Amino acid sequence: MMWVKKYRPESLSDYRGASKEKEKLREWAEDWEKGDGPTLLHGQAGTGKTSLVEALANDLDMELVETNASDVRTKTKLREELLESVRQRSFLGKEKLILVDEVDGMSGNADRGGTSLIREIVEESRFPVVMTANDPYESKIKTLRQMSEMIELGSVHTNSIAAHLREILEEEGIEYEGGAPKRLARQADGQMRSAINDLEAVARGRNRVSVDDIEDASRRDDRKEVFDSLKIVFKTETPDNARQATENLDENPETWMQWVRENLPREYGKSQDIADGMDAVSGADLFNGRVRRTMNWSLMRYVYLYTTVGVALAKEERYSGWTNYQYPSKIRDMGKSNSSRKKRSEIGEKIGEKLHISISKSVSELFFLSQVLEENPGVGDQLGLTSEEVEFVKDF
Repeated sequence: MMWVKKYRPESLSDYRGASKEKEKLREWAEDWEKGDGPTLLHGQAGTGKTSLVEALANDLDMELVETNASDVRTKTKLREELLESVRQRSFLGKEKLILVDEVDGMSGNADRGGTSLIREIVEESRFPVVMTANDPYESKIKTLRQMSEMIELGSVHTNSIAAHLREILEEEGIEYEGGAPKRLARQADGQMRSAINDLEAVARGRNRVSVDDIEDASRRDDRKEVFDSLKIVFKTETPDNARQATENLDENPETWMQWVRENLPREYGKSQDIADGMDAVSGADLFNGRVRRTMNWSLMRYVYLYTTVGVALAKEERYSGWTNYQYPSKIRDMGKSNSSRKKRSEIGEKIGEKLHISISKSVSELFFLSQVLEENPGVGDQLGLTSEEVEFVKDF
């Protein structure tokens, strides 16, 4: 069984954080009478909306009837799954709690009339109905939002995530370095589900988990995303595909540019293709310099255009075969010694605390920060860096 299911909270008391939201949801369910409206529980993916409703049903000894609206392809199917459930009492003799998950994710034919059907079902229901959504302001669920009690689940606090991860490790009999759960919690960006999945990926099958294990796993994940983006740019022959390569890439433009510069000669075989591709990278570098000097961030789009569309169209034809993409040497040189790695980690931790981001994310931004410090030395003081640490980053 996956850990995210194995360690799902059985009771509201087991659910980490959201004290006011838990109480509000429980009071709504206990006071609900036929004719009352539904609740729309909303928040980013991974914050535990579904788990919260399941825990509520357990606490109130209610039968949970669950449908995921994003999985339902037709209005007829949606009607079959829900309408009878909201009309008939439970065979177990219990009250029911109706959960319609991801109402903002309805797709296909369910969109045509799906919202109006859910409204009809809610109005007919003899039992309280909870809907969940990642984006409650999606236009297609406007009528559902207007009829609902709104409860927002914010990001889970890092300390709450870390405490839960410690409990899981102890339950699994896995030893861990003191800072490992906290390090992983910071990387989760407030998403408990993501943190548990990441922990399982790192810890399952091990006897002990260290901070280095967490950082190594994070680097592997980040590198896979970059490899996917590089493959799109180098293999595609259309501007539209190339432009989409960095849409979901969590990497700053400076570092992305280094990845392209390092690997373009590995992918392109013809000298003219390499020259034209490097010319595009130079164009990106030119605009990147203008951004740093003028702080005109609207120019940043040209950095991405040159390193995606420009590089993709530099080749005469698509190169077949597999390419072993390499980590940028300019960035890799900074991590050759243990002392350098330790210094980067210490600086990354300081920056992470200030900006509320993970250490691995902070470290990945050091190259970009080095450019910022050249233009704005005062940023170092704002981040709480010593003069020695500022010089270290500027040499990056």
